Amino acid sequence: MTDSFFPEIPARSYTDDDDLTPFDVAGWMGPRWHEMPVSVGTPVELGRSDSTVILVDGFRCFSEGFLLRLNIRINEVGLQARQRVFAYLNRAHGRGHMDQQFQPDGLRWGIQYSDGRMVSTQSESPWAGTGEIETLAGDGPVIEGMDRPQVFMDSWARDFWIWPTPPQGELLIGVEWAERGIAETVTRFDAEPLREGSRLVRPLWPR
Repeated sequence: MTDSFFPEIPARSYTDDDDLTPFDVAGWMGPRWHEMPVSVGTPVELGRSDSTVILVDGFRCFSEGFLLRLNIRINEVGLQARQRVFAYLNRAHGRGHMDQQFQPDGLRWGIQYSDGRMVSTQSESPWAGTGEIETLAGDGPVIEGMDRPQVFMDSWARDFWIWPTPPQGELLIGVEWAERGIAETVTRFDAEPLREGSRLVRPLWPR
């Protein structure tokens, strides 16, 4: 057996001329890239019909908000039928402004905080505003699509950034998808585990 899996690599020298400040974004745009998130919760069913189930696959908390993973399972035998549904989700739930090419009977969902603030996938995107980017979203809440959707067999899934961390009390998540037979359904969550998760977040390294 050799001493190592890996062969030796000759030393290389680099000139570091990058004097840019550390990259970060406004809180409403997405999670802080330099934080270790805290996972909270297990998959919860948000709505269902004979053909479709909408799940939230738990939450990942950051210091200023949380990611939720929306997972949609489709009970369709035909590959083309599934592909049509997933293609619609990719169009109507894109990054940023998520009501582009929205169908009147298509999927819509949203959240409401205990203080009455709410946002849905049909709300106007902060990107449509003018002024300083840090203040475009006001006091929120905001839903921002993150990364690319993932499709496998009967499942479509995507992470969504929810900002800011909700206040104490109930967090409501409502869904409706008339075309797929899902009536408006509201699921209630206790916001305290999300708030506690946010408090436990730590930076990956000192800044």
